[in-house]
Amino acid sequence: MTTIKKNLFYVLIQQFILLGLPFLTIPYISRVLGPNGVGHYSYSFSYVTLLINVFLLGSNLYGVREIAKVKSNSGQLSRTFSEIYWIRTGLLMLGTLFYVSCVQFLWEGDKVFYWQTLHFIAAFFDITWLFQGLEQFKKVVTRNITLKLLGFVSVFLFVKDEHDVVLYTIIMGASVLIGNVALFYRLGRNVRFTRSMDGFKRHLIQMFILFIPSFSAMIYSVLDKTMLGFLSSTTQVGYYEQAYKIVYMISSLINISGTVMLPRTSSLIAENQLDKLHQILRDGVTFTLFLVFPIMFGFLVIAKDFVQWFLGNQFQVSGTIAMIMAPVIIFKSLGVIFGSWYLVPMNKNKEYTLPIVIGALLNLILNLLLIPKYGAVGAASATTVTEGVILAVQLWFLKNVIKPNWKMKKGILMYLLASVVMAILVIVLSGEWPTSLLLKIVLKFLFGSMLYMLMLLLLREELARNLVKKLFLFKLSVNK
Repeated sequence: MTTIKKNLFYVLIQQFILLGLPFLTIPYISRVLGPNGVGHYSYSFSYVTLLINVFLLGSNLYGVREIAKVKSNSGQLSRTFSEIYWIRTGLLMLGTLFYVSCVQFLWEGDKVFYWQTLHFIAAFFDITWLFQGLEQFKKVVTRNITLKLLGFVSVFLFVKDEHDVVLYTIIMGASVLIGNVALFYRLGRNVRFTRSMDGFKRHLIQMFILFIPSFSAMIYSVLDKTMLGFLSSTTQVGYYEQAYKIVYMISSLINISGTVMLPRTSSLIAENQLDKLHQILRDGVTFTLFLVFPIMFGFLVIAKDFVQWFLGNQFQVSGTIAMIMAPVIIFKSLGVIFGSWYLVPMNKNKEYTLPIVIGALLNLILNLLLIPKYGAVGAASATTVTEGVILAVQLWFLKNVIKPNWKMKKGILMYLLASVVMAILVIVLSGEWPTSLLLKIVLKFLFGSMLYMLMLLLLREELARNLVKKLFLFKLSVNK
């Protein structure tokens, strides 16, 4: 198995675990803490996440890129890692002091806000960017699965009612801290700390360049919850947060390629294999749309039933919010390909930054206009429009890079047509199906999946036919 296939496998396993465990904890937490408790935690977590990302500048993405460039030179690898790590440490010390001061004076010692400090402490030990740059995804995956299992078990053991928001906050922060510390102990096998700070100025400048889009992305991925809590209520944050989690759980499973492909495409660029890079980009877009069109339209069909079954009757509003945010599945999936596969490794800082800055400003304006009147529904609408605009600007910059041929255009049109027809048929034919929510969801999913593949096979679409052939050959080899 090639390195890239191994890395995709490890990250895919990780995503199944990371998504599967929340799949079990989200319904439990929704029912135990309720919209207000979920909102209180999410509101405080949005602040700590925002500040950590602000003070770390763009160092996570930058670290992966720089480590990938020097991974074959052990001396340069240690120097690069040490320089970036010491910069991160200094920035985090400032961030921690600032956050603790805010807790004391702005939030009057609120215990939930106070215990979120654990995430700042955990960030000091976060070196996942090193192992991602080295393409050693097995270590990162093992760490992530361990900390998620730890948090998962602890939540069910200790969080019992709406008064346990503080305990839930401690569990979430402590599990991240323990996982980071465990990974930190493996550091010596790959690098050693040096005192070199020769690249301090260069690293800081490049981090700041990448920080601009990172911070802009924060405005519509984190600050929306902050603004929602400030302009509306923590209950509205709770409705929005749970719908947001469901949509982003789906898109993050599709987006695993971004984590794996950044170091790989950086290597292709360093070797000047641009034709191969462009072909990989086109193939990635085609395959992603093959997956996300039916997922998005299928999700629209089952969203309300799924949310009611998954979160409970208290969160019915989240069903509408999830439907509004469904197109984000497509927008984010393509955005990851354009950003992580091409723009970041190609050092296209303007092309990477400008769409996100435009989106951030638009999102800020839309939030201010929509949240006071429409609450969580307004925030969801603002997020969806923002993601769409960002993707449109990225496509404009990449129009001469992707250059879709007729075969690619035809395939994408088939995926869209088959997905729309599938959704319409499922809605029309499911009217008399069983009233059990879970059974109805499962039947819609299975029926929709079969319809989609059947239509593509009837249209003689190449990708669908190749997948069926591979599955058939795999089954024959297993039977032998």
